[in-house]
Amino acid sequence: MTAPFPSFDVERFSGLLAVAGAQARADGRAVLVSMGMPMPSLDPLLAMECVAGAAESDVRLAAHLSAGRMYWTRARDGFALAGIGAVATFEPVGVDRFSSVDRAWTALLDHVVLGDATTGDADGGPVLMGGFSFQPEGPRSDTWRGFPSARLFVPRLQITCGDDGCRIRMSALVDARGVPDVASAELAALFDAACGAEPPALERVFESGSSARDVAYSAPLADGEWRSMVDAGVSAIRRGSFQKVVLAREVRADAARDVDVPALLRHLRAAHADCFVFGYWRGDRAFVGASPERLVRLDGRAVRASSLAGAATRGASPQEDAALTAALLASPKERAEHAAVRDALRDGLAELCDDVIAAEVPSLLTLRDVHHLHTAVCATLRSGHSLLDLVARLHPTPAVGGAPRAEALQFIRDHERLDRGWYAAPIGWMGHHGGEFAVALRSAVIDGSRAVMYAGCGIVADSRSELELAESQLKLQPMKAALAAALAEAAPGVPIGTARAS
Repeated sequence: MTAPFPSFDVERFSGLLAVAGAQARADGRAVLVSMGMPMPSLDPLLAMECVAGAAESDVRLAAHLSAGRMYWTRARDGFALAGIGAVATFEPVGVDRFSSVDRAWTALLDHVVLGDATTGDADGGPVLMGGFSFQPEGPRSDTWRGFPSARLFVPRLQITCGDDGCRIRMSALVDARGVPDVASAELAALFDAACGAEPPALERVFESGSSARDVAYSAPLADGEWRSMVDAGVSAIRRGSFQKVVLAREVRADAARDVDVPALLRHLRAAHADCFVFGYWRGDRAFVGASPERLVRLDGRAVRASSLAGAATRGASPQEDAALTAALLASPKERAEHAAVRDALRDGLAELCDDVIAAEVPSLLTLRDVHHLHTAVCATLRSGHSLLDLVARLHPTPAVGGAPRAEALQFIRDHERLDRGWYAAPIGWMGHHGGEFAVALRSAVIDGSRAVMYAGCGIVADSRSELELAESQLKLQPMKAALAAALAEAAPGVPIGTARAS
């Protein structure tokens, strides 16, 4: 029998607020208050759906959803994280946006009052969740309205699930006068709404083709125009302007009905256990994806990053698949493209880290639709540096920008004719002892019945535009399949398999 969910301990939290109030008045500054407690098995995504359902009749809960909402998981790691509501939000603009967030977050943590129902700060404490735009000046188009140069928030309600169990954390901010920004009764209502979730069950995976006819696809830039842009990039590389540039394209999907974003995320996490699955909401819009590429992870001082460049499609049979992987590993073009990313990552980490280790020969990362060349990079962060220092140094990697960086980015600005927004930019979370950011690939903005999808390809001297176009279409498949599956779930289809919720 599953253990019952605990109740929110209003008395204990009120005591923490009193302590924080005295500290805030004495210091003349706001103080963050955060209390965590263990939970029975709880699916953070389902908990978010429960809050959204309860918010339809409770304006207080609706306000919390509007203030901040994000989901993050990597099923292979057995880890999932959800944040609802915003105790604090950071939205700096410009080239110093990473350091601005870092300073604000550090200042908040320096004066936090923590409480825990059992054994101290067992889940790592409060986190900061969110993302950044690809370009420091931020998005320009209406597609990315509400997604600025940077937006990260401290969740009001945080659910963290890992191999060691699930925890729920509630937070508030006490101002310099000692006044909390939320009533304890309102926190209790948010807590109870999230705990309306049933224990996780086996997820249904729907036949993606069952609703393909309900989606119409279009591209603002015709295939021939995009290929011409690739050819221009190849010409610039052969002239010696730069060694590599990554060019992206946009594909729009108009569905017959509104897209159920949680259903889409359930499909992504079930189908792509090796990927970082994320959803970030801004009002009725959501930026979602299943990225295979870690930008950087920090555990204490231990740093992990991933070089991911070079791709080949999956084969129709085991024999064809083996032949394609062998060709990928042997391809001078793909190996050169990968080496540029690996070397830039290694050099970038060496500026902030010691003991940087990366294999000279790449391995294979095999996903549902594609093989990638992959090299893991490990290092030890030097004292005085942070996770966001690493993010600032690494973004954008040659895997999403090019090399040399400045010249490639200038070509992108001059030729791509696309507002990348948060696509190919850092997205993730961070806590007191570390955190993780992925590169927001295999992603889309969902707005009602429309999805705007993105895919990019690394262009080098011997790239062929027709093959790059085919590769971009391959990279769109995970999101197209998830979209079709979500629509099939909304118009009941036939489940074709099961996968454990994470």
